[in-house]
Amino acid sequence: MNKILTAILTIVCTNLYAQHPEKYFRFVEADRDVISTKITHIVSIDKKSQDTLWAYANANEFEQFTKLGYKIEILTPPSLSTAKALNMATTAEQMVNWDKYPTYEVYRTMLQQFEDDYPALCKLDSIGTTANGRKLYVLKISDNVLNNEAEPELFYTSTMHGDETTGYILMLRLADSLLQGYSTSSRIKEMVDNMAIYINPNANPDGTYYYGNNTVSGATRYNGNSIDLNRNFPDPRTGDHPDGNSWQPETQAMMDFAEGRNFVLSANFHGGVELANYPWDTWESADNPHPDHNWYYTISRAYADTVHLYCPSDYFTGESNGVTHGGDWYVVTGGRQDYMNYWQHCREFTLEISDTKLLGTELLPAHWTYNKASILNHMELAYTGLYGTVTNAAGDALPAKITILNHDKDSSEVFTNPSHGNYYRMISPGIYTIKFTSTGYNDVTITDTEIGNNENRIINIVMDGTITPQNISGTVLNNINNAPIANASVVVTSGSTTYQTITNADGQFTINSVLKGLIRIDVTAAKFYATTYHQNLTATQTAFTIKLMGLPLANVSFAIKSKNEPLIMPQ
Repeated sequence: MNKILTAILTIVCTNLYAQHPEKYFRFVEADRDVISTKITHIVSIDKKSQDTLWAYANANEFEQFTKLGYKIEILTPPSLSTAKALNMATTAEQMVNWDKYPTYEVYRTMLQQFEDDYPALCKLDSIGTTANGRKLYVLKISDNVLNNEAEPELFYTSTMHGDETTGYILMLRLADSLLQGYSTSSRIKEMVDNMAIYINPNANPDGTYYYGNNTVSGATRYNGNSIDLNRNFPDPRTGDHPDGNSWQPETQAMMDFAEGRNFVLSANFHGGVELANYPWDTWESADNPHPDHNWYYTISRAYADTVHLYCPSDYFTGESNGVTHGGDWYVVTGGRQDYMNYWQHCREFTLEISDTKLLGTELLPAHWTYNKASILNHMELAYTGLYGTVTNAAGDALPAKITILNHDKDSSEVFTNPSHGNYYRMISPGIYTIKFTSTGYNDVTITDTEIGNNENRIINIVMDGTITPQNISGTVLNNINNAPIANASVVVTSGSTTYQTITNADGQFTINSVLKGLIRIDVTAAKFYATTYHQNLTATQTAFTIKLMGLPLANVSFAIKSKNEPLIMPQ
């Protein structure tokens, strides 16, 4: 490259950087508690290596952070680096070698073409609209794709940070490989025939195409409203809105989509480092390990080890040779991974698949080679551990909760797909006691169930129906000062029956004759965030204390809940 062209590119990038909505910088902080309790609530930590942290911030976040007094080294945003090729495909045909990024319109064309070419295997849907009006697309791939069958639902998604684009291309290639491979690979045919695979290649197109639909150069981490989507979900420890922002259109669309499905296994693709990151992100493992911590470590280690069979020796070696527990690396609140695991009872982990966020297009084919085998292996985990169906004596599918006694906590139990009664419970080898509960039916407990390594156990349960109504009561309190909240709306859903009431002046409510079993409690009140809980109503568990988090006042920060304080507590 001659000196004149280099100078021109430098001027262009400098001008773009001046207009860029995000600051990218690094600084040093050795105290993990300071990082976890202060810094992570102000800026978006990108990665951490020993005592050095890299972070992003919008204008307001950066202003707050500078007040802490750190020595800050401002860096060029990764998406504005000139040291890589960013070739764009302007037609779908130009994507044939997978060594280009598609324009936004080519992306849309490719997705539509998948559906047009494989109408029996592929269905394209939009699950929502971004802050700037682009579509959030999801492909469903399965045999009998238009039907909701009794099979595990898997979800693969990428690029919720818009400048982390390697996974964007890998997800397009995954869809292409599954569709093309259906007629040539018995392995892929088995997967597509027995799974419902949902793929969202780009969860933040506003960030990826920040400078227009025809380029990914200058892509941003944040969405069109300058919010980090991976800090914008409800958090198991700190509650709703941990970043102090309203739920973004992309966040709300993703939550609505997940709420309407029964995802049992998922992966979320990122970039900036190379490793598999597993839950929790909001807790360090010494404070509160996930009940399936060992299982998560095992599958993360297997992903990394398989990658190492297909890649150079210096790839996917971040942290412990390609594996880390999220909170032990650095604490994140409001992350998508923890939301999916805690509220959707899914099994999701995060894959960071390239040190370079906006990877040069010439390197994209190699990264598919590195990761393809690991992705396919991960998908096949859905049928390991324990699975089966829960029905009544008439053969009707039941909505049921499956709990591993003396093991499950923090929402690690799983639920059946109520349409078919099918459930899937991946778990480490061991001997377990399993409890099945469903509204209006007697509990079923199976003891001494042994599950071996990479083994599956099929347990189909037929439940005996005995309707046992219970009277329930509770109190709704302000999370900050425990003051009662009057006139709060309380809606309880039990099976197909809904009960509704409001709290009295003391914040108390009573609802009579609710069916025993799984219930959903929705609580809303003026000036407070609406909250939803799922609870198991038993003969001894009929009273609840529910705490609501108040809406933040303008320019006023609000207290963060203690990590050990539950949002709903049995009385």
